[in-house]
Amino acid sequence: MHWKDFTKRYKAPEVGDKIMFELGKDKQGRPCALKAVHVNEGGRLTSESIFFLLLLVGAPICAVVRLSRSIAPEFLATYAVALSVLTYLAYAWDKSRARKKGRREPEIQLHALELLGGWPGAFVAQRRLRHKCSKVSYQLVFWSIVIVYELVSIDFLRGWALARQLKQLVS
Repeated sequence: MHWKDFTKRYKAPEVGDKIMFELGKDKQGRPCALKAVHVNEGGRLTSESIFFLLLLVGAPICAVVRLSRSIAPEFLATYAVALSVLTYLAYAWDKSRARKKGRREPEIQLHALELLGGWPGAFVAQRRLRHKCSKVSYQLVFWSIVIVYELVSIDFLRGWALARQLKQLVS
């Protein structure tokens, strides 16, 4: 099978991909693949990615648990899950529009969803849909958002020690 045998060439085949094709013959009469398509067009969410995501959400989850003492935990959990699902769907819609050469979702809107708390959904979408994962400028903003969530969560869990230090430095 060769790259040119694919009807749509937006994802390079990788070891382990499921591919459907028709058996045909090339110009010399040898067997070859025709009309090849990926059965699963997306990327993979590897065990390493899942483990890394669990590490990343650890501090924010602990912060939410502590915060839930003053705010309804059902609301916080529903908000976090719903925003991650919404962000994933926004990535999927944008990926679909990109393939169809249609009007795209502005990157600022995707980043806004991440900033509002949907960054775990964006993390999964980048790996699963293979979308927005290779554009360096996009990744810089995305990882900046994730780092801010990590720092704020850890600082909240430590009683705002870093925030107090920064306040003293400024004043």
